[in-house]
Amino acid sequence: MGRPECPVDHSAPARGRLAQHLRRHRELAQLTYGELARRTGRSAATLKRAASGKTVPRLSTVEAYITGCADDADAVQAATALWRAARIEERGRLGALRAPRPELIGDAGDLSNALEVLYENAGAPSLRELRERSGNLLALPVSSAARIVNRKALPADAPQLKAFLTGCGLSAEQHGPWERAWKKIASRRTAGSTAGTAALPSPGSAHQLLPSRRPARADWSEFTAHAYPPQEENHEPGPRRADAAAQLPARARYRLVALKELLEAEAQRNGVTLDAALREAWRPHALLTPTE
Repeated sequence: MGRPECPVDHSAPARGRLAQHLRRHRELAQLTYGELARRTGRSAATLKRAASGKTVPRLSTVEAYITGCADDADAVQAATALWRAARIEERGRLGALRAPRPELIGDAGDLSNALEVLYENAGAPSLRELRERSGNLLALPVSSAARIVNRKALPADAPQLKAFLTGCGLSAEQHGPWERAWKKIASRRTAGSTAGTAALPSPGSAHQLLPSRRPARADWSEFTAHAYPPQEENHEPGPRRADAAAQLPARARYRLVALKELLEAEAQRNGVTLDAALREAWRPHALLTPTE
């Protein structure tokens, strides 16, 4: 007979209730920690620490502990609920978070907040444990899970969303409102990303816009004058960049024009002029026109 255990640490009430629950099941099974260790594949020290009330163990350790004492699904479910409560208490973040129910999600911010709340309600398992419980290891890499729980990204596709929801403990029957919210937001993003490029040629037909002959230098005089303004007088003399630009291959020059048109379409979609957008961000000489 081993020496008696120290009393459960109830300084954190939810954590103490979890430890008391684990001890009760071991006592009912009349197992020593050594015997329980052989049943579960965990070390006796790990199992004893899980039932001490001084720390919140991993969920997999709690499940193995209860399964080793009594192979009962209801007992495992009850222990899981206690573990989640202990983790929520330990992290202390859930009370400060606000998010709508999945049926009321209106935009990407709402969905991101709701997924974070779901993760915290699940006890915020480790990212590896979240992935292992997702049911689809390929759909939910650890790096993607980290971006989702830190509100840096939304699930990239429907399989990744389902994997995340499953990892957080939701059954397939509970996925419906989340999937509808994600599809609504994804469709808006798709529509917004294609609006500014609707008038642009497809990659398969872009070659048809290229000339059959090399254009004359006079055709490019206005463009090269904008692309390469004359050097200031205090600069050291050098070859004029306009002459160098005029000697570019026709295909390269047309690519510059296509890039300029693409940027103009994107600027128009965002409600600004191309010159204003470039002044705020970057100033490639080949795309700017004189502002004075």
